[in-house]
Parts: sequence; C-alpha cells; structure tokens
Amino acid sequence: MIPARDHPPVPTAPGRRRAGVKDRAGPSTAPRAGAATPRPDPAAERALALENAGDRHGAGLIWLEVAASAGPATLRRYGVHRRLAKAAEARGDRVQATVLLERHLALAPRDAGAAERLLKLRLAAAAPGEEAEAYAAHVARFGETAAALVLRATRIEAPHDPDAALATLATVEARWLDADGTRLRLAGAYERLGDPARALALLDGVRGPEAASPQAVKTRLRLAQAVGESKDHSAALARRLIEAEPDVAAHHALLGRTLKRFNDWAGAAAAFEAALALDPGDLAHWEGALRALGALERDERIAELTARARRVFGAGGGEGLLALARIELAGGDAREAIGVARRALAHPILRTRTRPVLAEALMEVGAYAEAWTHLAASLEAPDAEADLQRAAARCAAAFAVGAPAGGALPVFPGALFLRALGSPPPRPLLTPTDTVMLVSSSLGAGGAERQVALTAAGVSRARGGTGRTVLVGLDLTPARGRSMMRSLAETEFLTIEDLAHVNEAQVFRTLAAEEPALRETLRLIGSFPRNLSRDILKLFDSFRRHRPSCVHLWQDGVISTGAVAAVLAGVPAIVCSMRNVVAGEGDRRRYRAYLATMYRALAERPEVRFTANSAAGARDYEAWLGFEPGRIRVLRNGVDVASIRARAPAGAREAVRARLNLPEGALLIGGVFRLAPAKRPHLWLDVVARIAGADPRVHGVIVGDGALRAELQEAIDARGLSGRITLAGRQSPVEPWMAAMDVLLLASEVEGLPNVLLEAESLGVPVVTTEAGGSGEALLQGVTGMLVKDDAPETLAAALVSVVRAKSLRHRARVGAPVFIEQRFGIERMIRETLAVFGETDPTRGDAARIRSAS
Repeated sequence: MIPARDHPPVPTAPGRRRAGVKDRAGPSTAPRAGAATPRPDPAAERALALENAGDRHGAGLIWLEVAASAGPATLRRYGVHRRLAKAAEARGDRVQATVLLERHLALAPRDAGAAERLLKLRLAAAAPGEEAEAYAAHVARFGETAAALVLRATRIEAPHDPDAALATLATVEARWLDADGTRLRLAGAYERLGDPARALALLDGVRGPEAASPQAVKTRLRLAQAVGESKDHSAALARRLIEAEPDVAAHHALLGRTLKRFNDWAGAAAAFEAALALDPGDLAHWEGALRALGALERDERIAELTARARRVFGAGGGEGLLALARIELAGGDAREAIGVARRALAHPILRTRTRPVLAEALMEVGAYAEAWTHLAASLEAPDAEADLQRAAARCAAAFAVGAPAGGALPVFPGALFLRALGSPPPRPLLTPTDTVMLVSSSLGAGGAERQVALTAAGVSRARGGTGRTVLVGLDLTPARGRSMMRSLAETEFLTIEDLAHVNEAQVFRTLAAEEPALRETLRLIGSFPRNLSRDILKLFDSFRRHRPSCVHLWQDGVISTGAVAAVLAGVPAIVCSMRNVVAGEGDRRRYRAYLATMYRALAERPEVRFTANSAAGARDYEAWLGFEPGRIRVLRNGVDVASIRARAPAGAREAVRARLNLPEGALLIGGVFRLAPAKRPHLWLDVVARIAGADPRVHGVIVGDGALRAELQEAIDARGLSGRITLAGRQSPVEPWMAAMDVLLLASEVEGLPNVLLEAESLGVPVVTTEAGGSGEALLQGVTGMLVKDDAPETLAAALVSVVRAKSLRHRARVGAPVFIEQRFGIERMIRETLAVFGETDPTRGDAARIRSAS
C-alpha cells in the first residue's frame, strides 16, 4: 500500500510564473537511486520559459511536441503528460485528461497527486451506481490512501449513506491524521458534508508552514463564508494570500470571487483585472472582470476589454475563437458571441466544447429552437456536464409548453409569458382569504424599498383587524444589506416573510408529490430560465399558502415573476406598480427584452391593474406598450412630513456640520443617493467642484454607498478636495444630514419619483435636480427648488449658485416646501389611494393619526 501523503517530494527549479503558478521545472518524481540525472531538454525548457511568461497556449504547443518525441526519462522529469492533462481538464476535456494521466502514471506510478486527480476523473465519468466499482479498481492499482478514502466518503457514500461517509472519515482520522495534508483534506470533506464547525476545528490543528498555505487559507475562507462571516473578515483572508504571494493571479481572482459574493462589484472588478494583468491567458479572469464591470454598468471599460480580447484571442485559431465567444458572452454581447462561436464550430475538434457556449448565447437571445439542436448534440458526449443536462431539459420543456400555433419559431422566454399569462394550464385555483400581500425584491436602502415599507406598514394599520397583510421579500438577508428598511415596515398587524432561504427544489418536489393536478403548472414554471423560475416557484408556493385576495407587486423584476405566480395560483386581484421610466437596452441593470411581451399579456387579464408613481413614468410605459392614455394610474409616493421632521430635531443640523468640521458661514451642498452609474455621482462631483473652486465657503457631502465609492474618493483626492467634499457612507437616520445641507443636488440620469427630493423638501431644504423621470413633479419651480433641463455641468453649477446665493429662495423653500409636500405627497393620501386600487374601501377614512403612525 502506498503511504498516504498529499504529494510525494517534488524538487522544483527556482522561479515562479508571472501568471502565479509555481514553476514545475523539476522532476515529478525523485530519480531512482543510482540513476543518472537526465540532461535538460531544450524544448521542454522553452516550454517552461513560456509558462513563466504567462503564454500557456505557446507552452502547450511545445509540450505536445515534447510528448510526441521525448523519451521516458524526459517525460517523467518534466511531468509532460501531467501538464497536458491539467490543460485538458481546464478546457473541460476530461476524457483526454484521463488518458494523459494514465500515461504519466505509467512512468511515475508513485505520483500520489496525479493518482488522486485520476481517481476524481474516474469517479466523475462513472455511471450512476458504478462509482464503487471504479474506486475498487483504482485502489487495487494504487493502494488505499487518505486521499482516496476522502474521495470515497464525499463522492460515493455521502449522497446515499452519510453515516458511512462519516465512518470512513473517522478511519482516515485514526490512521493518517498526522500525515502531511490530512487535516486539510478532512476539513474540506467535513465542509462538503455540511459540518463547518468540525472542519474549522481540524483547520485549527494545522501547524507550521501548512497552516499558512494557500490551500489552508482557501479552505478557511470557504468555511468563513459558510458560517456567515462578514465581508471584511472574508476579504482579509483572501488578501492574506495576496500579501504572501502578490504575483499569483489565482489569489487575486479568489479575492474577486469573495467580493463578488458580497456584491462589492467595484472591488471584484479591480481584483479580477489584477489577476488578468498577471495571467491574461486565464479565461476565468476575463469572465470575472467583465461580469463585475457589467454589474457596475461600465460599458466603456467593457468595450476596452473586449477589444483587447479580440486582439489576444482572435488570431489564436479555434481555441482562441472559443475563448473569445465566452468572453463576448461575459461582456453581455450574446449576439457577437453567437457569431464567434459559429466560427469556432467550423473546427471539428472543438465542436463538443463549442456547442454549449453557442447554445447558452442562443438561449440568451431567445433562440431556443437553434439552441436545442446544439444542446442535443452535446448530450451525446458521455461526460456531458450536469449544467448542460439541466439547460437541455429546460430548453426542451420550454419548447414543449411555449411553442405557438402556426409553426412560427417562438422567442423565449416571451413565449412562456404568453403561455402562462394568456392560457395558463388547468389547475386547482385557490379560495381567496382576506389576506393582502405586497411583494418586493428586498427592503434595501433604496427609494422604492422605502415606499414598499411605508405602504406595507400603512396598509396593515389601516386594515387593522379586518384582514391579514403580508409583506414578502425575495431576499431580506441583513448581511447583504437587504433589510435596511425593515424597521419602517414592522407593525403588529404585518407579517413579513423572507424567501431567501426557501429551498425551491424541495418546494417543487413537495408540490409535485402532494398535488398531482399541479404537475403541468410546475412543468411550465420549470421551463422558464433559471433566474426566473426560481422566484416564480417560491412566490407560487407562498401565494398558495396565504391565499391572498390581492397581491401588490413592486418594480419590473418582481412584476415579471410575481404576476406569473399570481396568475397560475389564481389570485383574483393583481396590482403591478412601476417605479421608474422605461429601461432602454443600454440599462444593464434594469433592461429585460421580454418585458414588453409580459406587460402586454398582463394587460389582457381583467384582474390586473397598473400603477406608476409619477405621471412621467406612466406616460412613458403607456407609449412604449401602446396602451391608451390613462390605463396606468398615477399613485404618487407618500411622505410623512411630521415623522421626517421629528427625526431631525433642533440641534441636528449643527451637530452634523460640527461632525464635518465645517467653518462658520460654510455653504454645504449635499447629495443622498446610491453611488451607482444611474445616479451619476461623477457629474455631481464635477458640478460641486466647479463651485467649490470659485467659492471657498462651499463644501460638499454625499450620503450613500455603492459600487463607485472607491473611484469617486480617488477623484475627490485627485482634485485636491478631500478636505472639502466628504463621502459619508450610509447614515441612519439620514434626516439630520439632510437638515445640515443648504441645498441638495440630484444629478441622476434615470429616476421614477425621487424620494430624496420629497424628504429634503419636507425639511425645508431647497433642491436642484436634473430632468430625470418624475423629478420635475417633485418640486415647485422657483419655490421649493429648481429643475434643470440641461445636464451640462456648467448649467447645473449656475443653478446651484443661484440657489446658494438667493437667500429669498432658501427662505421660501424653508417655509413653503413642507406645505407643498404635505399637500401633494402626504402618507394618508397614498394609503387611501392604495386601498382603493386594491378594491377595498378605506375603513379609517378620517382617522389620520392611525395611518400617519405607519411611517
């Protein structure tokens, strides 16, 4: 039996690849005693040099030549077949990787690391039920090592017999706990078995250099995430690796993945770009950077990177085209990806790997029929990935339930919305109760989320004991900042339900087993794209449990999934609340190609009612969808002026200004917004910097956080304004900060009806805003502020200067703005109008105090 070790001693030549992979110039196994050391092979040394320079493709070509021409001693010395096997695994060719590892182990049978990789491949390729046979054959050849037993426990036993898996791990602990790498292996195994506490205990026992090894730190990072450690703690673990080995691209990529998990897209983008600079040959770095930049809506940088990728990969033959297709897809250009993938498909050797990429791009643009032809061909491969099988199943299901009459090729998922909303399958409809449900994606720090919370609280109090009110959030996880507004919503009359941790697979199985009549409905739900079907299923289950008489859906994304769920569940009244103007194709965050189809199908249903929070938004949607004017009812936001003013008591203004170290007589220009592209924080900064440069009394403050914070701070520092313009981050309560401002500037490109303008005016603070969505409806021109129709920085600066210098306007705003807001945007009015849209009479008409207490 081979002694259990992580890896046998492998002497290596000094040096490190720029891409961050340790140089493997040394032999994969030690020379036999008495054997002459083979002379260096010139071709192999050239391949190593290319690897050190980050040219994996060039190195790979030379390794292929060496594999074809070199003798056994050279092949063993450089681990040529092992290197080629790793490259084959990286490109997803597990069959070729298996063949190459077999060749390597024929020359170096005591390479335990290679034997472990071979076992992983054998188990992955084994048919269901044949894994134990594959394991037995491997052990008969290489012996039963700690690594093999851990794989047996996690890959073979755990899915069917967890107790047997634990017993196997106990055997490993008893026999090999003190062997190199065993604690790390066991920690990873217990992590996979869902016991992070035991895994952490094993990690705590790792001593010496191994405790600081990349494998140990990576395992600890995964466990930290599993037990809900904070972003700062998790990121610190990843940065520890970078500090130890700053030239290792994989460490930067790990930091990127960690920050991505916490939606820190700016940090993730920077980390992935750092990895890309070190190793431009790793496709995962390109994809990570582009997806993070997409979340930031950094279209210019995406264009720069994709143009660079076309230069890097465009001349790389079929492999380069395949890589480029994936990069185009990650950059959000599915149509360009389709064209590139079709060119890669012309290379016969690449067809198996190209078809899934082409199918994904085709499904992205709704061409499921063509996608299916490629998915079906890919499924013929014996090692088809599970993700590929799921995509094929979803594609086939969509085609089965969503194909229109007349033989026309459907465009998905639009065809599925037409099927679900236009002709839902027969199903047992719910018997409604007196429950009203409001549905939001979250209760995070946003204007729409604040209105959801205020509406839920106000409606629940107004309805009181006459019926249940339930607020449903798709994700209310506090650690992700998704419950900032929850306290505003909470009342004794309101039930709040968080769907973030609902296991949709379990819901699907339970509904299918307990209600056979729902199976056709469940097939329809399952045919939607994964990101839609998940939420549709959760909401469908929630509606069937609560049996509401009315559901109130907020914003396009929730309307898309919630309306399908409500129609399929048979909810008798569905209210769809738009909170913005129509998203154009350039709006990466909000644009969805299927929205027009979905809304038009909804408009055909008698139980559906549409509202918008601004006249501008209502008219924009009506024109886009071809609705008659007035089809979308305007239900403006609600503001409780008294409560807002109560949160900025006497002395609050002076306290904040003292905290900002403002001198006597300073003029403070403020902003309260998310630091995201749509809010144009760089335009805000440009405007305030112009004024500050001309008037030493002017200072600035932005209250809010977001993806652009780091680069905005850099821009402030570069202008030499770090002492005069402050990024205050999120503040709660925010009202004292607003009260400290002499004028509030909002420079957004897109808005619905901005709550921040209403709240500032409630405090008597004058506002200056760009003409975005319903911004103009939120003020009285020249009385409570100024609407600027020209977005040029100099025009906005001139408007700000006129407000700052006009004491009479600031006095009018201080007196008149709260009255204007109370009359036009009062909370009582909003709750009454909301109940009217629900079809309920207001049981508390005239009882103003009861409704006001909701906020």
